[in-house]
Amino acid sequence: MSEKAAGGSSGSLVSRSRNYLTESYDELKKVQTPTRQEAFRLTLVVLMIIVFISLCLFLMDMSFNWVMGKLIG
Repeated sequence: MSEKAAGGSSGSLVSRSRNYLTESYDELKKVQTPTRQEAFRLTLVVLMIIVFISLCLFLMDMSFNWVMGKLIG
């Protein structure tokens, strides 16, 4: 089975590696770091989600413990 038939590209390993690194570098140039305000706002959103999920898990755990206490105890 040839390399093309197996889904690979033709060319030497060195040229494919160089092409990969060049394309990766070009993509990295497109990356924009968030501003200080965006980072702060997004951090607050993440913290609010963490608190919400923690409260949900706490309430589910307490409910499960109460139900199991009634069934077993």
